[in-house]
Amino acid sequence: MEIKRGIGVSPGVAIGAAVVIEREGAGIGRTFVMPDEVEPEMERFDEALARSRAEIEALSEKLRKSLSDLENISDIFEMHRRILDDPRLRSQVEALVRNRHFTAEYALSQVMRRYVKSLESAGDSYLLQRVRDFDDLEQRLLRNLRGGQKEEIGHAGKQVVVVAHDLMPSQTVSFDRDRVLAMAIEAGGRTSHTAIIARALRIPAVVGVGEICNAISDGDRVIVDGTGGIVILDPDDVTLRRYQARARSLQVIEEKIAAEFCNLPAVTRDGRRVSVEANIEFPQEVAAILQYGAEGVGLYRTEFLFHAAERPPGEEEHFQAYMDAIRALGDHPITIRVLDLGADKFDLGYQERNPFLGCRSMRLMRARPEIFRQQIKAILRASAFGRVRFMFPLISTLPELREAMAMVNEVKAELDGARIRYDKDIRVGIMIEVPSAAIMAETFAREVDFFSIGTNDLVQYTLAVDRDNEHVAHLFSPVDPAVLRLMRMTLEAAQKAGIDLSICGEMAGDILYTVLLVGMGFQRLSMAPTAVADVKKLVCSVSYEDARRVAEEAMQMSSATEIEEYLRGVTRRFIPELVGD
Repeated sequence: MEIKRGIGVSPGVAIGAAVVIEREGAGIGRTFVMPDEVEPEMERFDEALARSRAEIEALSEKLRKSLSDLENISDIFEMHRRILDDPRLRSQVEALVRNRHFTAEYALSQVMRRYVKSLESAGDSYLLQRVRDFDDLEQRLLRNLRGGQKEEIGHAGKQVVVVAHDLMPSQTVSFDRDRVLAMAIEAGGRTSHTAIIARALRIPAVVGVGEICNAISDGDRVIVDGTGGIVILDPDDVTLRRYQARARSLQVIEEKIAAEFCNLPAVTRDGRRVSVEANIEFPQEVAAILQYGAEGVGLYRTEFLFHAAERPPGEEEHFQAYMDAIRALGDHPITIRVLDLGADKFDLGYQERNPFLGCRSMRLMRARPEIFRQQIKAILRASAFGRVRFMFPLISTLPELREAMAMVNEVKAELDGARIRYDKDIRVGIMIEVPSAAIMAETFAREVDFFSIGTNDLVQYTLAVDRDNEHVAHLFSPVDPAVLRLMRMTLEAAQKAGIDLSICGEMAGDILYTVLLVGMGFQRLSMAPTAVADVKKLVCSVSYEDARRVAEEAMQMSSATEIEEYLRGVTRRFIPELVGD
């Protein structure tokens, strides 16, 4: 028996025979066509585009039918549609085919590398996950260019556990849920598409496992504990029986929790209210998050408007995207994040050597102020129609914040002059994502209306750990004492200034940390919609006084491992049915 530990991204336990998926994607060699072959080559590319569009629509329709009562996860292919429908994709491929006589395959690979480079330069760990969209779509287009067919994974004659280095989004959604029991993936993190889709399909999954493909053969028995982040190879009889019993009961428990707590408020046993909201990327996701019981949108990412677009979106495009979400939300609140992109998305005349520490997000505002001005104006206009607030990401210094706020005031004056309605009392906040912002939180609190802690980046920048790198993912922990102290500093600054504070990183939706966060004093959490019911149940199961004692105890500990184990025991005490061993 061998135990592998990774990141549990989709809860549940499954036991089955392994099927090992080989890594895809050989490089495309530089190949050419003759001048008289250019037209047929472009016809071949157009046919591949059309076939790819049809396949994506078929996958989306399949998901709409099978997941209509769960989550509109078909929106995962919104990026694919946007890329295929972007005339820039075809025009750039055509330019390389006509001017340099490249084959369509090689021209496509070159164009896709440009897209990927733009995303990689953004410096945002979440956006880096979107690279898989381009990889996936490139593979689909290449298969269709070559006239090949790809066999869907998971239609073997028996139930299996998929083991792979990584998976494309379209591979994952093609799984037959009756046959694919679970996934164990070497690479990836909590926001990878494998993780997102696994949660939507309710397939237990562990990612960031490290070397596993070479340690297992097709047919070997595997246990995947997506709750505990454990993969067990060749389990002994005692372990096997224990997990078999757990697997039988867990699904029934999850369904009962969802039905019982979905529409209930999250209130501790001694009456402390906690707001449970959801994170979204597309306005179409609003209906799904409300079905899950979310009380609003705590983080609306707006970068989707820019990716694969031929030009930066204008004010009206921003406005309509926000209005779509506001109309769907009704009286529920929404927090919009101002765009978080890197310099390579725009032509600034230079390349970023280190995009994570470069001209990203608000630092980009100086170079392209008109982009931010249009977005702020659209947000302000939309605020007249709903409970809207917005926040600036990656603020690291006070002058940076004041420059951003000056732009807000200028846009407000412009709207006032044009007699255009907006919420005069709209609240403007910042994300606390870097140590400097947490250290200076008391100063920042005098300048803004609210804070939102982005734990994903705060952990990454504090510990200097890429959370999606399987070689160091074990070091990424939101309960590292250094991270918790920065969070507590931010909380105390917000409380002293009397401003609102929320958490919108992955930590907010992990039940292992719920009691700690409540005990520390956090009362607004925003998360993936599938986590809402479980978090509500845990909040309702504990008193604030008990949670406060847990937080005090945890804050005295000296390592993330010690705190994790302590919190696992605490959580098991309140909801033992959801916590693995």
